[in-house]
Amino acid sequence: MKVRRLWMFFGIVLGASVAACAGISHMDRRPIPPDDPVIGLLSKGITQLNLNINALSKRMNDAQQASAGTDPVLNELQTLDLSGWRLHRQQWVLQRDHLALARDSLQKASSQPGQKAQLLDQWRQHQRQYVSALEELRQQRRDLENEHLEVESRLVERGLQ
Repeated sequence: MKVRRLWMFFGIVLGASVAACAGISHMDRRPIPPDDPVIGLLSKGITQLNLNINALSKRMNDAQQASAGTDPVLNELQTLDLSGWRLHRQQWVLQRDHLALARDSLQKASSQPGQKAQLLDQWRQHQRQYVSALEELRQQRRDLENEHLEVESRLVERGLQ
């Protein structure tokens, strides 16, 4: 019974270690400032989004350089893919800017406590605009995904006829 528990403990520790290593392999490894961990987490999120935006932009450029050939359905599919990536990049930019405003507002509130009420009002207004813009992007992506499915279906059906 003790051996079984020892193996279970070993498995849990090993699994947690592997998950932790895999989870932080691509993240910014700068330590979170001890004075305000929230600002540190926001900064890490901004850095990660910047990396994602740059990588996606490179992927989009590479895809635009590649030709889908002369097949109009494949060209349509490639165009839809690029449109989806553009929307995804817009969403990441929106999220990055949202995190930057949050970080900057918290920093300003820390250095200028008398501005907290004004900063809170600005934050609440921004939050409403952010949620609305995010929902609009999500709807555009859903519409694009539906169109992508239709084009994919046409392509498969054509191949099965």
